[in-house]
Parts: sequence; C-alpha cells; structure tokens
Amino acid sequence: MTLAIATTERQAAIDDALIANVDRLARSQHDGRRIALTRACDVKVERPVFLHNPLVPAKVLTLIAGRAGVSKSTLSIDIAAKATLGKLTGDWNGRPATVAFAAIEDDAGMQKARLQAAGADMTRVLFVTVDDTRNGNTVSTGLQLPDDTATLRDTLREHDVKLLIIDPITSCIDGNTDKRDDVRRSLDPLAAIAQELEIAIIGILHFNKGGGYASDKVSGSHAFRDTVRSLILVAKDDETGECVVTLDKSSYTPQQGASYKYTLAPRFITDDDGERMEVPIITDFAPTDTNVNEIINRNITGGDTTGRTADNEVAEWLTNYLAENGPTSFKQIAADAKDAEGYTNEQLRNARKRAREPQIVTVRDPEYKGKGQRRLWQLE
Repeated sequence: MTLAIATTERQAAIDDALIANVDRLARSQHDGRRIALTRACDVKVERPVFLHNPLVPAKVLTLIAGRAGVSKSTLSIDIAAKATLGKLTGDWNGRPATVAFAAIEDDAGMQKARLQAAGADMTRVLFVTVDDTRNGNTVSTGLQLPDDTATLRDTLREHDVKLLIIDPITSCIDGNTDKRDDVRRSLDPLAAIAQELEIAIIGILHFNKGGGYASDKVSGSHAFRDTVRSLILVAKDDETGECVVTLDKSSYTPQQGASYKYTLAPRFITDDDGERMEVPIITDFAPTDTNVNEIINRNITGGDTTGRTADNEVAEWLTNYLAENGPTSFKQIAADAKDAEGYTNEQLRNARKRAREPQIVTVRDPEYKGKGQRRLWQLE
C-alpha cells in the first residue's frame, strides 16, 4: 500500500511538471496572443451592403474567374464604369463612386480606352502603381501584398475609393500562388482593407484547362475560393457566341447560382492622336437559365456530356489536390476526399491508375520512422 501511494504521488508530481512545462512553452511561443470571447448578444447585426446586387458585395473580396479571352476584364470594366456613374443595382445606385485599377496585363492607356468606351466618368477612375525607391533610384512597380497593405489602405481611404479591381489578382501575390499559406498571407490583408474601408474589391483570375465543375477550374490554390465571399464565373458559349456569368459562391445573398448572359459589341472611339480604334463593350445583360458549368463542358465535348464520367471528376479532383498539397498519405487524401466530395477509397485508387500528364506515383515517406514503410502519393 505504501509503495502504491508513493508511486501515485510521484506520478502526480510528474504530471504537474509536464503541465507546467506545456504552459511555459505556450506562453513563450504565443507571447502577446490571448483568446478573446464575445457574447453573441453584444454583436451588431447588419444587413449585407452591395456595390452591385447580387454579384459584388461591399466589405469583402469578390473573384471573377474564367478562361483567357472570355471577357473577364471587360466585365470588370463595365462594372467600374457603371459605378462611376452611379448606375449599379446596389447601395450605390444614384451615387457615383470613385474606382481604382491595379492592372498588370494591360497598360493604363488601353484601360482608359476601354473605360471610355464603356462610358465611365474618367475623373472618378484612378490607376494604382507603386513607386519603389532604393539606393536613390525610383522605379514604378506593381502592387505587392502584404508589403503594400498599409500604403494601399491609406491611399484608398484618402481618395474615398469604393471599388478596387486587381487584374490579375495573382500579380499582387508575394509567393507561390499554388500554396495556400502564400495566398492567404496576401489576400487576408486585402480582405481586411475591404472590411475596414467598407469597399468592394474585385480580383480577376484564370481557369485551368479541361472540363469538370467550373469552380474547381480556378487556377492556383483553393485558398482563392476559400478567401473570397463572392465568386463569379464567366464563360463564352461557342454555340451562341454569348458570354454567361454564374454567381457560383455568395455568402450574402440567396441568389447564389443565378446566371446572366451578355454579348460583346464593338464601339469605336478616337485616341489622343486622332486615330479611330475599336473596343469591345458589354450589351444586353440579362438573366439566363444556362450556367457556366454547362458551357465549359459542352464546349469541350461538343454537346455530348454523357462521356464525362464521375471517375474523370475524381481524377481531376485528385490531381488538383496533390498539386496544392504536395506528397500526401493515402489516409489523409481519403479523409479529405470524403469530407469535400464524398469520394470512396476505391474511386481514389482507380483515379490514381487513370491519371495521365501528370501521372500519380507513390513514394516512400522519408520522415516515417515506424515499422515497414509508409507511402505517399504525389504528382510525377
């Protein structure tokens, strides 16, 4: 009995020492960070505010995604032009707003021409660049986040900007756009600016090639889709020549899933040298029953979507998953696949066998120290 008591007391002392050590490590690793709790009854409830209802809410990030050449930028310019005139169907209707463009793919002259063709009030349009001075030399560069967060916030506030468009949004990412942490490190500060200044921020992003679910085609890390609160997909219908917009994700409206169609029409303007030039504008914007998912798969299969099996969808999901996460154990892949899409282990194994360009191979886990070997799946 005495021995049992002594053992119990000794174990209790060891447990106390371990707990104290854990507390000490936690305090040293998270110095300055504390958990804060707020009662729900003390939180203010506010209705969502829209720059353009239902597509573009204010205070959050919106993403416009589609393949190259489907008029994503033209759509953003149309929204911006209407914002400067107070003609959007949202809370700024009747209230002209100042907009800002951080565009890398087109120069300011071409952006101005497209805005002019869309009828924008040019006195309410600003182009964003960053003057970088080092060793006495100043060069004009593009926006980089999170480095330029404070300067960007102060500039937007100073000029009372209500809409910021970044085209493409990958241009401001400081890091690898396929890595979740790099994307979040850049987009989270951008989302904070939208919330603090109560403005709308739109980013333009490209689709990957191939068919499947349209939202899965968003290039780069899944963090792009996770971070934004509104995801607008754009595709061009090869059969009709019309462009279709689908509100694929929205945290603030029951109209998620709504689709609209429009056509591109030429408009001629005169440049500053007196030369005539043709610029596309958006016309006939109206609701439609056709969505972007239907279009991108019909365009690829020529209208026959029956040949695209669920197995192909699993293979696409698995390839995208490994591209984002790198070498991963099958146990982890299976758990994530079940949570995200409901895929079975057999579907995943069959998908690995079918995968081509790139193939999916298994490799030994170099960090595993247990008995036998643990294998990881990775893209070849």
